Amino acid sequence: MATLEWVSWFNHHRLMESIGHIPPAEAEMNYCQQVSGQAIPA
Repeated sequence: MATLEWVSWFNHHRLMESIGHIPPAEAEMNYCQQVSGQAIPA
């Protein structure tokens, strides 16, 4: 369970300076929106 919690934190809560102080999951979502040209439903 601890490993799953860490993976969730790593992907959704930590802020990465190199990508503009946003979580990696948010950066991936932004990238997918740019590539597809449409919004991804939440």
